[in-house]
Amino acid sequence: MSLSSSKTSQKIGLLTATFLVAAVMIGNGIYTSLGIQLLHVSSGFGILALWALAGVVALCGALCYAEIASQLPHSGGDYYYLMHIYHPALGVMAGIITLLAGFVAPISLASMAFGKYVQDFLPGIPPMLSSMLLVTVITITHLLDWRISVFFQNTLTTLKFLLIAAILCFGFSRTTLPLTLLLPSKTILLDLLKPSSGVVLLFCFYAYSGWNSSIYIADHIIAARRTIGWSLVLGTFFVTTLYLLLNTLFLLAVPKSTLCGKIDVATIVATHLFGPKGGFFIALLIAIGLISGVSGMIWIAPSMIQAMGRDLPALHWLSLLSPKKHLPIRSTLFQYVLTMLCLATGSFKAVLLSTQVPVIFSSMLGVLGVIVLRSGHGFDFSKGFRSPLYPLPALIFIALSILALLYTTMTNPLEAGIGFLIILGALGCYPLLCAQKRRP
Repeated sequence: MSLSSSKTSQKIGLLTATFLVAAVMIGNGIYTSLGIQLLHVSSGFGILALWALAGVVALCGALCYAEIASQLPHSGGDYYYLMHIYHPALGVMAGIITLLAGFVAPISLASMAFGKYVQDFLPGIPPMLSSMLLVTVITITHLLDWRISVFFQNTLTTLKFLLIAAILCFGFSRTTLPLTLLLPSKTILLDLLKPSSGVVLLFCFYAYSGWNSSIYIADHIIAARRTIGWSLVLGTFFVTTLYLLLNTLFLLAVPKSTLCGKIDVATIVATHLFGPKGGFFIALLIAIGLISGVSGMIWIAPSMIQAMGRDLPALHWLSLLSPKKHLPIRSTLFQYVLTMLCLATGSFKAVLLSTQVPVIFSSMLGVLGVIVLRSGHGFDFSKGFRSPLYPLPALIFIALSILALLYTTMTNPLEAGIGFLIILGALGCYPLLCAQKRRP
């Protein structure tokens, strides 16, 4: 097989790209967040309103990134966008933050959660062993062949969606609480403006992370200028709808007092609706969902690492592909080693907590990029995806991101301070990694 024919075969269409976005977005957060959120906002309407608001923010980000992707249709995600829109130093900063906080830490966290679910059914197996085995098996799978990766990811994601659909269909048929519980009260606006709502919103933001997943493998997407944008928008809209339906089911299935403060919300709801077997069914769904999400992140992250290796002399060795199948083996194994270190040390929790500020900051710069591009970079915006209601989506996303940064700084000053130090540290890596930048 020639190099050109191999590259042509390593392409995915709109359906797989949309599945990828949704698979990475739907993680453990939707099944565990509601109990903690009810400690801060007791109104069912208020909870749903904040989940909807977070969905709108994610959709605004998706619309902006869709337009950027139509002008810069290449792999690398935030690293590639910030490097070309602003300065290579900001690209390096975004790349380091995305690698650690966007991929390595979430992969480790999801894998550890999977290990705990396995231990519930097989008590003799340590969670750490299951977690490492999961990452190892998925990594090997994605190193075999591109077509295997596509089939593996699509199969897992389809199964996850079918299980969610089954829960929604059978769940709503068994709910007994009245819909009036979800109606707004006279004081709902004042309740939503309380600082406690910020806690709920931060949980929602985390659950929606991953809405930009397909931009990291843009070089492998058919008709990337058009397909990437639609995959972001359709995937985000689909997940927002599922999140609202699932939270509505949870709120109507079990009294709020039963869920308040609980972590295993989905298990409680399923057991109440379907009996003891319901808990097993939910555990199976969450486990499959975690596998699907971990697989998606392991699949797309090496493309960004490879792009960094292609541009940065110090990381050039990570840009090389396997000679026969043209797969990013080195960058995949590099990510694997970092993930194993996180799992072995347990440091991923600290990384995840301390990097929320830089993650929000990087995404905000990325969305702002659509305004910068339209201001005069010589791009032809008459072609490709155009964000509707411009610049409103960008302004909404930026405004909410600034509020999230301010709220995090006020409520968690230590973590916020560490986050800002991470930004400065990532910027400081630019001279070391990019003394003589290589052009693609």
